[in-house]
Amino acid sequence: MIKKLLFFLILIPTLLQAQFTIKGSLKPNNNYTWILLYKLEKGKQTFIDNASVVNGEFQFKIDEKQPVGIYRAYYQIENNLYVEFIYNKENVDFTFNPNNPIDSIDFLTSDENKIYQTYYKKISAKQKQLDALQVNYFKKKDSLIHIKIIPNYKSTRAELQNLQSLFEKESQGKLAQHFIKASKQYNAQVPFKNPQDYIATVKIHFFDAIDFNDKVLSNSTFINDRLTDYVLYLNQADNIASKNILQKKAIEEASLLLNKDFDLLKNFEESLLQNYILEDNNEMVNFVMNNYYNNLPDSFQDAALQYKITAAIKTAIGTEATDFSWEENGVKKNLYSLIGFDYYIVVFFSATCSHCQFEVPEFYNFIKDIENIRVIAIGLEDEKESWEKMTAKFIDFTNILDLDKWDSPKAKNYGITAIPSYFVLDTNKNILAKPNDFEELKAMFETK
Repeated sequence: MIKKLLFFLILIPTLLQAQFTIKGSLKPNNNYTWILLYKLEKGKQTFIDNASVVNGEFQFKIDEKQPVGIYRAYYQIENNLYVEFIYNKENVDFTFNPNNPIDSIDFLTSDENKIYQTYYKKISAKQKQLDALQVNYFKKKDSLIHIKIIPNYKSTRAELQNLQSLFEKESQGKLAQHFIKASKQYNAQVPFKNPQDYIATVKIHFFDAIDFNDKVLSNSTFINDRLTDYVLYLNQADNIASKNILQKKAIEEASLLLNKDFDLLKNFEESLLQNYILEDNNEMVNFVMNNYYNNLPDSFQDAALQYKITAAIKTAIGTEATDFSWEENGVKKNLYSLIGFDYYIVVFFSATCSHCQFEVPEFYNFIKDIENIRVIAIGLEDEKESWEKMTAKFIDFTNILDLDKWDSPKAKNYGITAIPSYFVLDTNKNILAKPNDFEELKAMFETK
């Protein structure tokens, strides 16, 4: 009896420290040196741990108390590069190519991820076969060819249904089953004769398989991805006005499905806003903000995003650039008073920014010899000396010192969150482009 008790006491620390391992290999390594682990929950990311990448390999030890769910391993967080996987209290081991993580990831261990990955590959391949038959049916107008396509379509559809049923059965009791069941796609019994009827039916049945009360799904990005796909890709038109009308209706339909689940509504609306900002679609940005996002409870609204949106509206392509003023040799000047040039480039930078120290002089050497361009360079600084030293070389620029740095009204009106930032204006001060970097800006003027 005493021996059994001693053995149990020795075993307790081991039981308390039970862990699972998440291992990964980057092939090729591409000189990555670290990786960050996050858990997804209600669309938000919670930091879990970090690990070093040694010879392309990394490893995390996960306590058994760590909640199950969807996890992300970021290997380059500034560019939003990550691999995503299911964790359900089992060891996970995978390899992937960091240049193409989604298509290249291969799970060596983890029943959850293996079955979901196998499902995804097989069901996608079979769905492509069915879609190809449907497209061929659209294209061929010969009724005899249609007669030949229909039985092939029906048999492929049956194979697809059998695959779906098989994987739903095999994934019983696993987290993966939530995603497998929700991924089930509606396919009509026979092919459609015209694309309009096909799209209309796809839209009607798009959410048939999704349980919006499923906590496993809502703690991942699955529901949000499906909602945004429905709005942005199933509701397209030949012109922007018609597309906006369709997408406004789709947003209303999709929002009703969430039944005041504010976490999901917040994620959905923020995804739409980010997309419309990238499109410079001010009409849709204002529509989502005024009709949906601003109606969320205050605790679900993101002040930083609202600031970004306000600035994005002001700096959308085609809008008139916000005016600003400065003093030059005792004379007050402003952007709108500048005349006589085909283009104006407003660049925000800082003399203490290491990236700016390299890029802005390169930009100066490139642009100074191009005719009919005026550059207004705004230094967002903490002190004057570094700015004076750096801008002494920029004799062809209009150099403006702004000691308010990030609190500068100029920076806020232009939505500056990173430097250097460029804005290309036409002769009337309308915004033509917002290049992401010097290389993109350079490409605009190399052929001019």
